[in-house]
Amino acid sequence: MIARAKERDKKGDVREMRGSSVLPVLLIVIVLAAASLGLSQIGAGQMAERDQWAADLDFLVKELPARHKNLFFKITPEKFQADAAALKARIPKLSRPQFLAGLARFVATVGDSHTALTVIPQKAFPLKLYWFKEGICVTDTTPEFADLLNGRLESVDGHPVEEVVRAFAGIIPHDNEAQVKDFVPRFLGSSEHLFGLGLIAKPEEATVSVRTLDGRTVSASMTSLPLSAIKTISWAAPAVDPSRLPLYRRTAGSAYEWSYLAGSRTLYFAYNSCRDLPDRPFASFAAGLWDAVRKNPVDRLVIDLRNNGGGDSSILDPFIAELVAAKEINRKGRLFVILGRRTFSSAILNALDLKKKTEAVFYGEPTGGRPNHYGEIETLTLPHLQLKVSYSTKYFQFVEGDDPSLAPDLLIELTLDDYLALRDPVLDAILAEGAVGRSL
Repeated sequence: MIARAKERDKKGDVREMRGSSVLPVLLIVIVLAAASLGLSQIGAGQMAERDQWAADLDFLVKELPARHKNLFFKITPEKFQADAAALKARIPKLSRPQFLAGLARFVATVGDSHTALTVIPQKAFPLKLYWFKEGICVTDTTPEFADLLNGRLESVDGHPVEEVVRAFAGIIPHDNEAQVKDFVPRFLGSSEHLFGLGLIAKPEEATVSVRTLDGRTVSASMTSLPLSAIKTISWAAPAVDPSRLPLYRRTAGSAYEWSYLAGSRTLYFAYNSCRDLPDRPFASFAAGLWDAVRKNPVDRLVIDLRNNGGGDSSILDPFIAELVAAKEINRKGRLFVILGRRTFSSAILNALDLKKKTEAVFYGEPTGGRPNHYGEIETLTLPHLQLKVSYSTKYFQFVEGDDPSLAPDLLIELTLDDYLALRDPVLDAILAEGAVGRSL
């Protein structure tokens, strides 16, 4: 069954703004707080703070089941209470990052990717990372550590990358592997995460090891920096003229953009956020797009949702209605939708509508959220830590079954070579197939 619904998702709006920064300014899932208090520093003066942590945990245990639409759809009440009791018993021995890692793990066991704790991190290592087809690679760092550039991550402080991924996946609410691939590289630079998870021995130091493009293993000892400093440091990767970037990277910072590619007679529509910009209403934007379709020879329309983290699904409804009626465009081989690991929440609802109502062929990667999901989020604030916890108030069921992702018709994963060569293998594949619909 397909239901029509509107989902407003504040967290989705945050996701689409992450871009390629070393860490997002606002995080949707659990991010460890700033203080890195070692166990040797724990004394009577800190016990009051630990009492506050315990009180916040008690508050969460009481309020989350009462406010969530159905908190125990995956975890049992008994397991929820037992996990809380176990974490509370450990509080006297934990540093702040360790407690917050435990709290992150506790919230993640709910199994709802819209239910999360939010806080702004303060320190990170100078690393930009992305999970390519080959694995997690360093896309940028500072000149001091230039030998790490483009290397595939092998270990952090001697912990193999597989162990690092498992540890992060345990504290990140996620629906599927696609979300893990999206989130882990974004959080891996946080020294507070790494210390809280026991992956680094010292709060602000780490040894990072990578396998370079020429097959060498290179290691570097790093010290974390305040995020304010990371925003101003020099990076080692060569600067690229923005006009040379593939369209999905060039338009990533905008809610919606379109471009006409005259050489291939293609209209490319990047829909990166389900929101209506006050100074640039979507209705006016869409009117300009359709005007371009009428004034130019258009053999194919490509709707790119791979950077869209959600918002209000109803904004795209009028556009989809017009698309359904556009018989020259709404055909196999002429209409394409691109999905990705960051396609989430309301963007998935739009993708499902396109799948149901149009002849679009879907390319790219599986979505970061599942088609049927809990959402329509509200937030509560922990009284002492003053951290916000989002939670779901509604369940959305749009398809039969419970697939973890909306999968593309044709899977295409980004490789490191693609990234370095400034290629978009997904759009390239669409443009290379003159009549893709007949080949599937």
